[in-house]
Amino acid sequence: MNALLSPEWWDELGTVLNNDEVWRRHSKFFDGRVAFDFESGVASLEIREGRVAAVGRGNPVRPALFTITGPREEWLRVITGGTDWFEVTGAGQLAISGDAVAAMRNANTMWLAFEAMKRVGGQTAVAPVPSPSPPEGDVARIVGHYILVNGVRTYYEEAGVGPAILCLHAAAQDSLQYRYVLDALSDRYRVIAFDAPGHCKSLEPTDGLYTDTTQHAEFTEALIDALGLEAPVLIGCSFAGNEVLELAVRRPGHYSGVVSAQGADFTPRFPEFALDMFQTDGHQLLNGWARSLCGSRTPEDRLREVVWQIKRSPTEVMVADLTSYGTFDQRERMNQIDCPVLLIRGDEDWLVTQDQVEETQKRIVGSKIALLSGTGHYPMIENPVEFSSAVRTFLEGLDY
Repeated sequence: MNALLSPEWWDELGTVLNNDEVWRRHSKFFDGRVAFDFESGVASLEIREGRVAAVGRGNPVRPALFTITGPREEWLRVITGGTDWFEVTGAGQLAISGDAVAAMRNANTMWLAFEAMKRVGGQTAVAPVPSPSPPEGDVARIVGHYILVNGVRTYYEEAGVGPAILCLHAAAQDSLQYRYVLDALSDRYRVIAFDAPGHCKSLEPTDGLYTDTTQHAEFTEALIDALGLEAPVLIGCSFAGNEVLELAVRRPGHYSGVVSAQGADFTPRFPEFALDMFQTDGHQLLNGWARSLCGSRTPEDRLREVVWQIKRSPTEVMVADLTSYGTFDQRERMNQIDCPVLLIRGDEDWLVTQDQVEETQKRIVGSKIALLSGTGHYPMIENPVEFSSAVRTFLEGLDY
């Protein structure tokens, strides 16, 4: 494929962007030249007030505001729909030089530009079969409460009666993340989802937000005790998918089972620059970043829900949660877990890789992996029917 070497390809990209109202809206106040270095050539776009004013080939006469550089193979992944701006600049092989802050502060402009690259040449991706829609639940069954835990006024919701399932939400999320799970599993179980300290309706701890997974685990243990839960099943997602693994290590014999979704026993991530950008421009970044983490089968309404839910958190909550996530390492303790463990992974999540999950499984005796196809980092929102089914199958196997 020689598309990246063709002047006509770049001209068409300029036309596609200028006809894209969403890109133009997000780029309204962007002014500058962006260069693209693909080893065997360089191209550039001059962007002025939400329009591509000029397309250039070769090194620009005037310096670019920033340059995105990478091997040709990685660019081919971009234009054929195999990746996107956030993956290739965060976990891929494209690097930003020049004013990297400007690039991140205009992340929506760049993310949408990369999405437009996939449409050049009339390319149309084969639409995947979307994940099934959950049935409408009886919202009257879901009841909200407050409880005082370690001096923190803590909000939780519950539905159903029976053996307890305690749900722990992902970074910068809250109990609403599990609304489909409360609907789906409360026919047989008492399903509880709570807002971690400093999230949504739960107050911030007096000493400030937690920045370590162990702090969250200690709080969750106090909540379990305050609610009087005996041998509950724990479900956690992302940074809480890590937390439930630590909880199982900390209290042998206390849990009937653990479901870690998009979690692992070691998650090194988030350099200081990334955390700084989330602190200053988190909500702008999250529009594309959260969508990037979702899978190809996720319907548009649930994509919007993922973005809407995560953008409700203040930026300092995002940074605190991502700090705890990126410093998590419990590899040496996984052999201490004595309860059944299910590791659920959306197979299109680039943040938590298959290798990370498989390495975690090897260290937990008897643990199993359930893969959800076309699903990303937020499976209980993106693909709630198949997620809840995987959890139910796991619980029935425990005779729980």
